Amino acid sequence: MQGKIKFLDGKTQKWGYIVPNDGTADVHFHVSDFGGDGPSTADEGRDVEFQLEEGEFGRSARHAAILDPMGTRKRSTAVRPGDVLRQWSFVPYVEFRGKNGKQYNSALELLAELAIDERWFFGTQSDPRNPYPILDSHLRYTFFKLKNEKRVLEFKDGKVGWATFNTGLVDRLYDPIYALFASNDRPSPAWKFYDFCVPGKGSSGKKLTEIFDPLPEPATYFSGNFDMLLDTTKDIHVDYEHVILDGVSRDRFPADFLAHHIPKGFQWQDYSKLQRADRENYLVGFSHAIEQDLQCTRAIKNRLEDAKALGEKRTRWNFKTAIPQYYPTHNTMSFLLPLALVSDEKVDIALVVTRNPSGSYQGRTVLPLEWAYKNARLVCRPDSDWLTPDRVESDQTGLPEEED
Repeated sequence: MQGKIKFLDGKTQKWGYIVPNDGTADVHFHVSDFGGDGPSTADEGRDVEFQLEEGEFGRSARHAAILDPMGTRKRSTAVRPGDVLRQWSFVPYVEFRGKNGKQYNSALELLAELAIDERWFFGTQSDPRNPYPILDSHLRYTFFKLKNEKRVLEFKDGKVGWATFNTGLVDRLYDPIYALFASNDRPSPAWKFYDFCVPGKGSSGKKLTEIFDPLPEPATYFSGNFDMLLDTTKDIHVDYEHVILDGVSRDRFPADFLAHHIPKGFQWQDYSKLQRADRENYLVGFSHAIEQDLQCTRAIKNRLEDAKALGEKRTRWNFKTAIPQYYPTHNTMSFLLPLALVSDEKVDIALVVTRNPSGSYQGRTVLPLEWAYKNARLVCRPDSDWLTPDRVESDQTGLPEEED
């Protein structure tokens, strides 16, 4: 189906509407549905091609693409941060036999076995279909960071080639674990997974040190101690209107909280049981309704302010409360502050806080705890009393993994 971009929301730059060429009702879209380079406000009026999904709460675009003047799809050269490793190499996410002769369900199982014991899943029980979601995120986004820092080493001698990077993980003796790759015998990608290894240990560890000297360093996240701690003497300024409207439309607030803040004239329902398209449309409508109800907006803002104040008090009492995180989509560092919204005893979401050039801080957005933990784990395993895998309920599988 084809149409034209009617507009892109000026505040969030994340959603908008398409006018179909067949004259039917406008179609809602999220920029993530375009993949790679999404549209900007400069693309308003441009021709697009998309798949139409119709649900209880409206019409949505899927697999959309901007068309060039010749009417063909405009190809995006952008690669999402989480896909860089897969584009660079083949990593077995299926059953395979390791160099040690053992059978593994995936390379992640091998890495988890080698690394120091850690919980790599959320909640109380792992999902057999995806038992290592945290480890998967760590490996892919660590590689993205290392690629940017030029810390992925490649060595080629004729047709024979080797590559390696530091995973940032350690074994039970706290020795660093490296990922080792061999040149691929197929045209693409250039590399294929060989093994995870510790320098000098086993045949793979010995091969690693035979080929590479010095070995690559782990990813760097801090330029100094100043970047590791939130300065509790400085103010945290929050654009509450943006945080509320953007957070609601992108499913970042707990349903229990929204159920107590229903705008006038809006029909509440349990949206967690809806299909993705219907769920997105429902929450976009919820966000619009909040924007039109000033009393409801103020009530949510007041609760967020109270939760932020409590988070700041906790940080003054224990500096470890504010957790550093790496945000792959923006390739930036920031802090995570706990926000307890439904009750003061349970943290529901995290406020993302960045340092301003003046020294004060800006509250940028809120994140579900699952995303917050994955971002924080890239830096190190959080030593936290509020952000731990067993306390996080994973319910974001239906949403895009990478968000701004």
